Amino acid sequence: MKKKIFILLPIAFISMSSILIYQSRSIRNEYRETVEFSAAVELSAFEQLQKALNKELIDLGEALISFVHFEDINAATVTTDTDDITFPLTVTDPELNHFSIESLIASPESFSIGDIFGLAMDEMENYYYYPTNK
Repeated sequence: MKKKIFILLPIAFISMSSILIYQSRSIRNEYRETVEFSAAVELSAFEQLQKALNKELIDLGEALISFVHFEDINAATVTTDTDDITFPLTVTDPELNHFSIESLIASPESFSIGDIFGLAMDEMENYYYYPTNK
């Protein structure tokens, strides 16, 4: 009887240890997956633009199309927190006062007065459009 106990005790100890190690390892892997998933943060529209263009851009923040000249000059004034920038425009729909700004890279085909969007600039003073959440 004593010989059987000396054989069964180490087998039981090794079995229990294996089960505990397996459970703790699976719990640790699940925790690691949740941490990695929560750490993956979605990029902002500005960061997505930078990544897509593979350029270092300066974020000028939100911009508002505040004033538009439809006669003679055909220019749109875009206001940011710190500056007013004038862009040449092309009228796309005169009845609805829609226009396009071709010198604004990655911009949509049509704007109207009062549109708000993100504005970025590179070192060569080219301006880039990116959408905002508003």
